[in-house]
Amino acid sequence: MSTFVASLESQSAWAPPAATPLDEAAWQTWAARGRAHDRRSSAARILAVKWASIAVLLGAAVLWSHLASFEVAVRFLVTAGSMVVLFQALQARYYAVAAAFGALAVFYNPVAPLFSFSNDWQRAAVAISAVPFVLSLPWRDKRINNND
Repeated sequence: MSTFVASLESQSAWAPPAATPLDEAAWQTWAARGRAHDRRSSAARILAVKWASIAVLLGAAVLWSHLASFEVAVRFLVTAGSMVVLFQALQARYYAVAAAFGALAVFYNPVAPLFSFSNDWQRAAVAISAVPFVLSLPWRDKRINNND
């Protein structure tokens, strides 16, 4: 048995609600909040890259005897970290810092290595390579404050 159910509502066409005019001050506040969030998240990612590079370099110096099989991975991670900080330094117009990290990227280049992880003096060079990353940790906040 079929039953017919009729709608009790009126059969008028649907109309979207009336649009409110754009509040420019609210838009600017929303945009500024988004830019601040982007700067904070970018700074957090770069800080994580710096700490990872420091950990890789110091870990390589400590575990020197077991490093031969992971040499390419260490080179790649340090070069990638150097390039990230290099681009951050260029964006912040810290050209001396950018040059230092560019030199680190060339020094640890995994495609055309300048040295092999075999001698003890190179262990010291690997440990000393963490110093630019450590020195670059404090100026991450300076860049954020200068752009506000």
